[in-house]
Amino acid sequence: MSNKAGFSHSDGVPTSWATVVLQPLPGSDERVVVAVAAVSDNGDTRCLRTMDPAHVKAVFRDEHQYVSHLVKFVTDSLDTHLAHARSLDNWVPPVEGVALGARQQGRAADLDDFVRGAASLSTIFYRDQRQPRATAARRPRWMEVVSAILAEQDERLCAHLDVRVPLGGHDAPATFSFLDSGLAANLVTFSQGNLKDRIEDARAGLWSLSLLADAPYLFRPERKELLAGTDVEPEPQVREAVDEITEEAARRSVLVTKLATPEAVAHHIREYAAAR
Repeated sequence: MSNKAGFSHSDGVPTSWATVVLQPLPGSDERVVVAVAAVSDNGDTRCLRTMDPAHVKAVFRDEHQYVSHLVKFVTDSLDTHLAHARSLDNWVPPVEGVALGARQQGRAADLDDFVRGAASLSTIFYRDQRQPRATAARRPRWMEVVSAILAEQDERLCAHLDVRVPLGGHDAPATFSFLDSGLAANLVTFSQGNLKDRIEDARAGLWSLSLLADAPYLFRPERKELLAGTDVEPEPQVREAVDEITEEAARRSVLVTKLATPEAVAHHIREYAAAR
């Protein structure tokens, strides 16, 4: 197995691993990676769930609690099998629609690091929860700058920033960078260094915006928009990610607007806000 994910080490213990895949719709071709399991030649085993609760809610909506319980049931079963058999072979999934992916081989110097690396390679929904976001000296986030600009220009807009609204019977409220009757917008800044997280943030933002269509008891903003903060000339991978999100947004009847500075974002919000 190649070392492209940086988790397989030539001096490590030979290790077998596989994904655990869920078929959400019986008979469909769709598959979701919900866990990664590994067994090393020295008998150590791991089974790591790859979707955190926020992602489960965003993807499965009203069924998120059922799916969470299902995934726990499945991974507990696999954990028990691994503890006794010390092998990925002969595990029988406890429910239909769940299966092990193809077996792969690697070398693990640390099995916990190994399965985290395998998870990162296998699904965009995995985020390493050990890594805290940096809190040391940093440049202000775009939304902090946008909020400061709008507060200085028109205090009435402040009440419409960072709005959380319960929509559609979901447990988690939908979030909006800006919301009034003229504009519903979520701001996501895309950067090469943290592109995977930014794509997840953009999809969560699209999910919140799409929920507005199912909320007849609320005003319906005239414009639903994902504001994509990018450089004027973004790097190719960033440009491809924004193009991918733009296609997803179109299917949800959401606009995507690329803006190069927080000042441009503040100006754009003022232009379309009903509260101006």
